[in-house]
Amino acid sequence: MKREIESKLKNWKSSKRRKPLVMMGARQVGKTWLMQEFGKHNFARTHYFSFDAQKSLASLFNDNIDPKDLMLKLSALSDSKIDTKNDLVIFDEIQECPNALNSLKYFQENCPELAVMAAGSLLGVRLSGRRGEKSKSEAPARSYPVGKVELLDMEPMNFAEFLREYDERLCSFYMGISGREEIPEIFHKKLLDVYDLYLFTGGMPEVVSEYLENHDPQVARKQQRDLIALYEDDVVKYNGEVDAAKILAVLRSVVPQLAKANEKFVYGALRNGARAREYENAIEWLVSARMIRRVNNLTAMRFPLAAYEERSAFKIYHLDVGLLREAAGIPQSQLATNASFDFKGPLVENYVLQQLFGHGEGKAYYYSERSNKEIDFVLQLGSDIAPIEVKAGTDKLSPSFKSYVSVNQPKYAVRFSRRNLCKDGGFVNIPLYLASKFEECFK
Repeated sequence: MKREIESKLKNWKSSKRRKPLVMMGARQVGKTWLMQEFGKHNFARTHYFSFDAQKSLASLFNDNIDPKDLMLKLSALSDSKIDTKNDLVIFDEIQECPNALNSLKYFQENCPELAVMAAGSLLGVRLSGRRGEKSKSEAPARSYPVGKVELLDMEPMNFAEFLREYDERLCSFYMGISGREEIPEIFHKKLLDVYDLYLFTGGMPEVVSEYLENHDPQVARKQQRDLIALYEDDVVKYNGEVDAAKILAVLRSVVPQLAKANEKFVYGALRNGARAREYENAIEWLVSARMIRRVNNLTAMRFPLAAYEERSAFKIYHLDVGLLREAAGIPQSQLATNASFDFKGPLVENYVLQQLFGHGEGKAYYYSERSNKEIDFVLQLGSDIAPIEVKAGTDKLSPSFKSYVSVNQPKYAVRFSRRNLCKDGGFVNIPLYLASKFEECFK
């Protein structure tokens, strides 16, 4: 599978100021596969070390973490000499060995010519220190080498990456869309059909690969249920260090929270009498683990958006639209026939948010002045504020969105829907399948 993030890896490899690269991302988004595949095609030799598979590996980092000493030990372990100028060293599941994480600092300072990559599940939790309410027994990664490594986030496959695997010729047409004119109807319908399929599979590489090979929806759904169970097992694994019960309660509440008429997160939906102070650590733990996405409200849609962020009012979405669909128990038939159902709006919002994150647009917000007046998403593009409305079907603008655009006349105003590409001044209707490359529609 070709991933768009590979271009960033190539830039990292060729950088004159290259630092050890730490790959961030949820479990099973393809970090290990990508590192190994990149190494195979871009370095003379790749030396792969897993702190999970090789339990004794951590002992090499107990006493001396000087790179020269470590490379002698690692070369002996892999039975091949490490060439510092031409080889790649990969440390996987590095969160299991804090000393190895700390050693990256010395690789950067004392051996900058060696290319080093690292990754690990729940690494975001380790690095952020989000250990939950029961974290007194163990400190966060105190030796995290701030400023000595480069961090790179990896997301599930976006729609464009999925399309490339599904139909390479259709993807070639898709990538050539300029965003300046309406898409021919025959291609518009084909791309909507693939979009409907993506809502089912989502972007988790294993699910996508299996489905495109065998086209069995039941196998895909089982894989998605297994991934959901795996994420929950990760939470339970840290029980004692974190309050697993509260974290699981939040994770399992994503569907019912989004199903409410007002999708704002309500603590009382977790249990009667629940308060923010009891669950805020659990929410931040899940955000750091990349299992959920948090979108905060804005008190005003002004530049810069970060200055008007309201952290007490927010929504939570799932990492992946396919996993959200499976958690909600929506069969493929409902999507393949473009059926209408109440939860479709939140499902499509989750899809759009996933494409924006995968496209590297940075932080997304929403704006709710009153319960009946809301802008689905708000992005900051340079110094411009872009309001975004998401429609699951072909509905026209909501009154609140239309009113905001009319009064404020923003440079960018976007509606994602099943309608074809259409421009009216600064307002653009963008087909949902173009969400991962929406900025090109403004050119």
